[in-house]
Amino acid sequence: MNQPQILLADDHSEMVLAVARHLGQQVSIVGVVHDGIELFRATEMLKPDVILLDISMPHMNGLEAARRLLATTPELRIIFLTMHDRPFYVTEAFRLGARGYVLKRSIHELPLAIDCVMQGGRFLSMPLRDAHPDSLSAVPDPNRTDASKQGS
Repeated sequence: MNQPQILLADDHSEMVLAVARHLGQQVSIVGVVHDGIELFRATEMLKPDVILLDISMPHMNGLEAARRLLATTPELRIIFLTMHDRPFYVTEAFRLGARGYVLKRSIHELPLAIDCVMQGGRFLSMPLRDAHPDSLSAVPDPNRTDASKQGS
C-alpha cells in the first residue's frame, strides 16, 4: 500500500516539526501551509489523501476553511489537529464533515487517526473520548449508513 499523502495546515513551525517526527516514514507530507487561504490553493494543487488542519490559524480559521473545502469537495478527509478540547469544537468539526479530531497534546495518536480515516472510519482523540464519550456519536456520519461502524 502506498503511503498516505498528507497536507499539513498549521501556523506554528514547531508543530510542523513535531508532526513530521511523529509520523516519520509512515506517510508522505506533500505540503505545509500556514493559513486557511493557502490551504485552498495547496489542496487543489496537491490533492492530498488527508488534510491535518489546525483550528486557530491566521486569515481564516480551520473550521471555516473545512466548511468551504467540504462544501465543494465532500470526499476530502480532514483530521483536525488542535489544542481546542471544548465539546463545541469537536461537535462542530464532525458536523462540518471532518473525519478525525486529534488533540495536539495527543500527537502520538496521529498515525492511528490517519490509518482509521484512510479506512473510512472516524477518529476522536482518547482524552476527548474519555471526557465526552458521546462527542463522536452525537453527530451522524454522512458517509455511513450503519451507525454501529462510527465509533473509533
